[in-house]
Amino acid sequence: MVNLGQIQLNHQSYLHDIRQNVWQLVKILTEDEIIATRLSTITSQINRLMIDSGINPALSIQLETQSHFTELSLIFITKNQIPIPNLIYPFFDQVKLLISENKYYQIKADYFLKNHKLLTEQRIREAQAIFTQKSREQLMSELEEKNQVLQESLLNIKRMGAELDVAKQIQSMVLPKEEELAEIANIDIVGYMKPADEVGGDYYDVLYSDGVVTIGIGDVTGHGLESGILMLMTQTAVRTLQEIKESNPVRFLDTLNRTIYHNVQRMNSEKNLTLAILNYSEGIVSISGQHEETLVIRSGGEQIERIDMMDLGLPIGIDDDIADFIDQTTVELHAGDGIVLYTDGIPEAYNPEKKQYGMERFCEVISQNWQGTAQEVKQAVIDDVREFIGTQKVFDDITLVVLKQQ
Repeated sequence: MVNLGQIQLNHQSYLHDIRQNVWQLVKILTEDEIIATRLSTITSQINRLMIDSGINPALSIQLETQSHFTELSLIFITKNQIPIPNLIYPFFDQVKLLISENKYYQIKADYFLKNHKLLTEQRIREAQAIFTQKSREQLMSELEEKNQVLQESLLNIKRMGAELDVAKQIQSMVLPKEEELAEIANIDIVGYMKPADEVGGDYYDVLYSDGVVTIGIGDVTGHGLESGILMLMTQTAVRTLQEIKESNPVRFLDTLNRTIYHNVQRMNSEKNLTLAILNYSEGIVSISGQHEETLVIRSGGEQIERIDMMDLGLPIGIDDDIADFIDQTTVELHAGDGIVLYTDGIPEAYNPEKKQYGMERFCEVISQNWQGTAQEVKQAVIDDVREFIGTQKVFDDITLVVLKQQ
C-alpha cells in the first residue's frame, strides 16, 4: 500500500485547493481529465457535506495493488458516525464504511485503476508531492485567515443582524405567490420553503409563459447570508433566461452555470448548488440538471417512479463549462399523474433519536394522500416531517413542490 497524502479539513476555504489537488493527482495516475473531474468533484462535495454538518473530516488517499487492478482509495475519516451519502456511489467501483481500531469512522471509496503501465514510480512520487506541498500552503493560509478573522469579527457581528433581516425579507418576497400558481391552466401546483436559519440556501421558482411552465429547484451548499445571496442570483438568472425564451436545456443550464460560476469567483466563495430545471407543456415534462430524485406519481398514488438526476448535469458553480455533462429526460403525465420535487432537508431530516426520515416514509406519505389536492399532499408531507422531527433542531432548509395533472 502506498500513501499518497492526507490532510485535515476544518474550513470550507480549503475545499477549492483540495478539489484541485485531487484533480491533479488523478490526472497524473490516469491521464484522463474526465475521470479526474468526476473524482475531484465528488470529493469536494462529500467534504463540503461533512463540514456543513459540523464534521471536520480528514482525507487520506492511498494506492493498493490487487491481482488485476490497483485500488485508488479516497478515505474520508471522522470521529462521528455518519451515513454514506448516496451521491458517492456512481463515482466509485466500491464504497465501504469502516471503523478503525481507535474508533474513527472511515468512508472508503475505491476507484479501480486497470492500466498498470501508468503507475510508474515517477508518477507516484509526483502524486505524493502534490499533497505534501499543498499542506504547507494551507497551514500558512490558515494562520493568515485566523488573523484576519480576529480583526474583522467585531465589525461582522454588528452588521450581520441587519443583513440577515434584509436578505430574509427579499427571499420571502421573490417566492411564487399562491394566486400566481392558481392561474396556471391544466395543473394543480403548490410550493413550500422553510429555511433552517434566518436565511435559507434552498431555491425554487415557478414561471409561466406562452403555455410553458418552467420549474426550478435547487440547494445551495451551506446556510446563511452567502447561501441566500447565491439563491437570489440563481433565481434572477433563471427568470432572465426564461424571459428570453431559451428552451434548449443544455444552453439554458450552461449559460446559467457560467453566470453563477463567475459571480461565485468574484465573491471568493466555494459555494455551489444542485439545480433541476423542468419544463411542462400539455402533459409533457422535460427534466434536466443534477439534483435530488424527481418523483413521478401515477394516478391513484400507488405507483411512484424515482428519476435519478445524477447523470443529467453537474452542480452549478463548480466549473465554468458543464455543457458536456448536461442531459435531459422526458416524462408524460396523464390526468391524476404528477411530480414531486424536494430538497434533501426532507429525506435527511433527523428525529431526536438520530433516525433519518428517509425516502421510503416520504414516498409512503405522498402515496397515501395522492387522491387529495396538491395543497393537501404538500401539507400532509410537511405535517408528517414536523411530527417526525419533534423537538430535534432542524439543520437543513426544507423545500417541496407538488404538481398534479388535471
